[in-house]
Amino acid sequence: MKTTKFSEILETLKNLNTWLVSLGIKSNTDRIHRAVEIVEKANEGWKKFRESNEPTKIGNVDDYYFGLVEALEFSDIFRAFEKYDPKVIGPKLERALSGPLRPADETTKTADGRNIMFELAFAAQLKLGGAEVSVGEPDIAVTLSRRRFLIECKRPFREDSVRANVSGAADQLSGHLKADSEAGGIVAISVTRILNPGTKLFVAPSEAAKERLGDRIEQLLRETEKGWKKDEFHPRIAAVLFHVRTPGVIEDRDLFTMMSYVIARPVGKEYGFEILSKALPELVPN
Repeated sequence: MKTTKFSEILETLKNLNTWLVSLGIKSNTDRIHRAVEIVEKANEGWKKFRESNEPTKIGNVDDYYFGLVEALEFSDIFRAFEKYDPKVIGPKLERALSGPLRPADETTKTADGRNIMFELAFAAQLKLGGAEVSVGEPDIAVTLSRRRFLIECKRPFREDSVRANVSGAADQLSGHLKADSEAGGIVAISVTRILNPGTKLFVAPSEAAKERLGDRIEQLLRETEKGWKKDEFHPRIAAVLFHVRTPGVIEDRDLFTMMSYVIARPVGKEYGFEILSKALPELVPN
């Protein structure tokens, strides 16, 4: 399992304000600045602990856990897209920084920020994994084994809206695939908000037991695919994938971690699904 020090996150984001200003984003009261503050406090607390072996207060536990996850996500976005076209990344990033500081305070009216954050964080995962990636319209375009895939991302607020989100993304993809006759399509669904609305911490007794998170996503996929499998998909839509990122703890290592998991299902005529299923574990490891 890859681990990251608080100081490494801060080092990555030390040029945060310079980048945001260059993109025309001047706010310093958004979620990311709040997340960076949490990492700074965590880093200071860790230094004091090493010096005195005494635990230090970290403030609200929910803020702490979810702030660290958002800081890690933004660190990925920063590393992946720091040099990207500002006319494209700027407007998306400005939207991504909106919304309440705490996920638990999010409503359907204030969910746009984290919806866009999922798009950018997922694109960053693919890009940092070594894939050729672009963002914009469609949400993401990625080249895997010389095959181009267009991705539309959705982040349902509730389980009962999964089918509508899958269908909506598939409809959007149909239009894009008509314009790009060589590409395949992928519907990417973040189920993070459904599994963890900002009030839970996924606890695994060991690193191997992280598979339990995959079991939960698999269960959710089986429960919801009964609805969207009845829909007709464009024949070049290769897959519907479910993705989650949530704060968690590995008990036997006493380790806080950002747990990530992705599961894909073939749809349509399985166009390019074999390529996708081979590439995903390397690009977005569980």
